[in-house]
Amino acid sequence: MARACTAKTRQLGPLMQLSDLELKLELNAVTAADPVEALHLCHELLSAQRYYPRRTGLCRVVGREVKRIGGILENQPEIDQ
Repeated sequence: MARACTAKTRQLGPLMQLSDLELKLELNAVTAADPVEALHLCHELLSAQRYYPRRTGLCRVVGREVKRIGGILENQPEIDQ
């Protein structure tokens, strides 16, 4: 597994307490700054979902955002190294 996928970047507890709309706005802010980091955050949220059983609708909200982020990343030009 990639190291970036196992690294924790944020405190997830406060994010899990947000409403669906607030979480979507938070993910939009992270996506605007760095779409790849937003994907990592989505992965962390889904991985931590089992520790927050009362957080309903997370898969739906995060799934939509992952789809949107994927579209953003598809349209970015590749960086020559």
